[in-house]
Amino acid sequence: MIKHAADLHQLPPTNDLLLAGGDDRLTLDAGTGRSRYGCRPTPDTDLVSLGSSTASHISPYAYQAADALRQRCVQAMRGEPELVVYRRALAAVRQRLLAYCGCAPEDSPMTLLAPSGTDLFMLVANLRQPQCTVLIDGAETGSGVPLALLGPRQGAPHMVAVRHADGSLRDAGEVDAEYAAIVDKAASRGQRVLLVLTDVSKTGLIAPSIASVQALRARWPDHLDVLVDACQFRLDPVTVRAYLAQGFMLALTGSKFLTGPTFSGALLLPRAMAANAVEAVTSHSNFGMLLRWEAALTEMERFAAVPQTVRLHWVKHFEDAVTRGLMQNAAFTPLPVAAIDRSALGVSPGWDSVQTIFPFTLRGADGHLLDAAEARRVYLQLQLPAIGTRRYQLGQPAAAGALRLCLSARMIADLHEGVASDIDVAAPLARIAQMLA
Repeated sequence: MIKHAADLHQLPPTNDLLLAGGDDRLTLDAGTGRSRYGCRPTPDTDLVSLGSSTASHISPYAYQAADALRQRCVQAMRGEPELVVYRRALAAVRQRLLAYCGCAPEDSPMTLLAPSGTDLFMLVANLRQPQCTVLIDGAETGSGVPLALLGPRQGAPHMVAVRHADGSLRDAGEVDAEYAAIVDKAASRGQRVLLVLTDVSKTGLIAPSIASVQALRARWPDHLDVLVDACQFRLDPVTVRAYLAQGFMLALTGSKFLTGPTFSGALLLPRAMAANAVEAVTSHSNFGMLLRWEAALTEMERFAAVPQTVRLHWVKHFEDAVTRGLMQNAAFTPLPVAAIDRSALGVSPGWDSVQTIFPFTLRGADGHLLDAAEARRVYLQLQLPAIGTRRYQLGQPAAAGALRLCLSARMIADLHEGVASDIDVAAPLARIAQMLA
């Protein structure tokens, strides 16, 4: 970031930093001024964000917080070395994240920060050195995850499909059995196995079932590690703590449900595992990741101020509104999403037990089902100006070419604070129907 000794107290502008310290997925398209995720590094108040399963544009609140942190860092760097300032700010990010999760100091997990969810999987592969890895199929997880899990001791990971090609659900028992067969075969050979439990997937699923993973862990306590892919971060803090109490690792990001800018990841290692892990001393700064986490934490803390009863009210309201909206037009076919079941963790169902990602396929006027490429054109066109309507950002096409309507922490905080009066899903659905007619 900082190139010359004379510039030690300087940092690039906030706009530039929010795009730095990641990879080419953050590069802006010369024509649209947007990243591959369809986002700009500045607030876009005319764009309605309903696609937090993919990404969201940064809010004015979050941008102001990121800019203020940059200014504080610049001021501090006038009297202290860059890395001292950066490490202190990064430690504050960890503390705020753990505070949100309700982790007490005496049993707090180790928190490793990384630019993206993909980087988190790479960290786990290097840390645990698995010889066999099994996870959900690529249509339901991050595109870079399989490659990231190519650890030093294994080949390509085993991937288990949870949907058929048409988007319908596979039998949950068959899915659990397929995971178990892979784990049992590898563990019986003495191999170290990494099982990735996805909570929640791109289309809103938990797979494999938590109870089946607990049974596998009990059967192979010395051979099986479990990583919970919670990169959507659609979890209540009590659920996070329950997973940690199982001895499971958790991968989180601030860029999905929390609506921070893309490329902000965190890996939580349970206390027992953290005792055997060595955290590398930060040898270089990544102020881009730092500012993106600052933006995400701003949204997180706004959401934390919303009472549980209010959160539950709005997630159910959103569920009802989307369900009604999708039923009112034959152009839309909701993909089935299994009920969220975390009963095996022993926690009472809360707002995070309600569906917040709603995938649906599209049919043209001639009745044909739009494929992923055609659905992507609709997804992109929704973000363009149109006479008499607003612009909308949905979740990009996933399994079976399904678009996704998603609830986010920011939407709930806006409703609670009076920034928004309701959630309008009828208008974007009407525009899609008009485009398909």
